[in-house]
Amino acid sequence: MGPQPVDTGRDDLGRVIVRTAAELAATPWEDLPGIEGATHKVLWQSGAVSIGMIRVEAGRTKPEHTHHGAHHHMLITDGSCVMLGRRVDAGSYVYVPPGVPHAVDDVGPEGVEFFYTHRPVEVRPVQVDDEHVAHPV
Repeated sequence: MGPQPVDTGRDDLGRVIVRTAAELAATPWEDLPGIEGATHKVLWQSGAVSIGMIRVEAGRTKPEHTHHGAHHHMLITDGSCVMLGRRVDAGSYVYVPPGVPHAVDDVGPEGVEFFYTHRPVEVRPVQVDDEHVAHPV
């Protein structure tokens, strides 16, 4: 008898997703709760890992916030804004490590749109050896 599958809580295994540009354009934008002028589309999600698009209208901001337990990657696909004190526009990439406050400010006149990934930090189990106990912190 071979190894038994382990329940990882992932709900993405075995599915292929292909969306054309037209299909993505037809997918409705949903309001980001509590942030006026900001919308998003979740393209893929597995447990706490998510990948999607965020759009912020001209003259709006996505207030400063901190993901204490997650990596956050962003690729600007259209427009411009200021992130982490730097102006970024289409083609720019931003990585925000866990615990770093960040916002979307000074959005350009055309607004800004970006592809994002949000991945929780992987915490290894505590291991005991003869000399110490390893902690993930």
